[in-house]
Amino acid sequence: MNIFALALGPVVAILFFLWIKDRYEREPLKYLLLTLCAGVVAAIPVIIVEILWVHISYDISALTTGELAFMTFIEIGLTEEFFKAVAFFATAYWSKHMNEPYDGIMYAVAAALGFAAIENVMYVLMGGVPAAFVRALTAVPAHAMFGLFIGYFAGRAKFAKRKWVKPFLILTGFSIAVFLHGLYDLIAMWPYHRFAWLWLFPLLGVMVVASLLFIRDARNRSPFKPAVDEYGRYTGYTVSGGPLPPKVAAKLGVEPRLPPEDFVPTESGQKPVLPKPEVRKQPAKPETKAAAPYFLDEYFKPARKEESPLPAPEPPTTPTEPGFTYESPKEPPAQKKGPDTPKDYSRPEKDE
Repeated sequence: MNIFALALGPVVAILFFLWIKDRYEREPLKYLLLTLCAGVVAAIPVIIVEILWVHISYDISALTTGELAFMTFIEIGLTEEFFKAVAFFATAYWSKHMNEPYDGIMYAVAAALGFAAIENVMYVLMGGVPAAFVRALTAVPAHAMFGLFIGYFAGRAKFAKRKWVKPFLILTGFSIAVFLHGLYDLIAMWPYHRFAWLWLFPLLGVMVVASLLFIRDARNRSPFKPAVDEYGRYTGYTVSGGPLPPKVAAKLGVEPRLPPEDFVPTESGQKPVLPKPEVRKQPAKPETKAAAPYFLDEYFKPARKEESPLPAPEPPTTPTEPGFTYESPKEPPAQKKGPDTPKDYSRPEKDE
């Protein structure tokens, strides 16, 4: 009983860790268990073939480097990852419950852990408690991360808008998983150096970092991730109607538990409809020309006409009005006499 607990404990722990990481729309446990069982079923023929074909037919110490690489990358890595991928695509990929990119990680890891569970039980029965501890730190997490790489790219592929991208992403994830699986087995089976297996820990460290980055990216791509509008208000962008995460609300300075006053609830999985904010147009600023230098002001400044608020009074025209001044009529200027000038008989002639 204790041996089975040691063999299955890492499987349950890793699956539970990924399940609680699915913050926005968690998967039903019964469908995860169904995919896990599919991984168990896929592991049975693979393990039988490997025991009969690889471990009995080959003497690892007598293999050349090329033969060992072919065995680890093709006969073991490719075969195991192919059957795990078949279990994942047959049970979860086309399901309606896989409705966000992170679900690809959840179901693919569940299939990989089902495969790792039965394999781990067999190795623990043969190797005992020491094998259980070693595989809990190495083989089981490695199988989970191989499945995670397949699931991440499969989740990206399912929600990709361009059709030609889908097979490319699926093939990319599968190729990465096969390569890393083959490299892991090659290091673990390397017979030419006693401590070659120590290189497994740097490899696992790189895989752990990459897995955490893939988990973070898949969660950020979720359509159920809570969001805020341009005013920092909670929009209810979740399936379950959960509130805004407290850390995000604290950064934005908003109340995480209260939706906006004009929030219109919608069905699950749909975007909320918010009224459009009023856009106030600002008055256009008058165009201003560049001012002349200060020492040219007197040349460029236009002359001002001083306008009095009241019209100027007209001068008096009759003697009865005060301020009237009599002006004698002015005589017209005398015309020069010439031969063609007509004679003015109205004026008396002066004696010369």
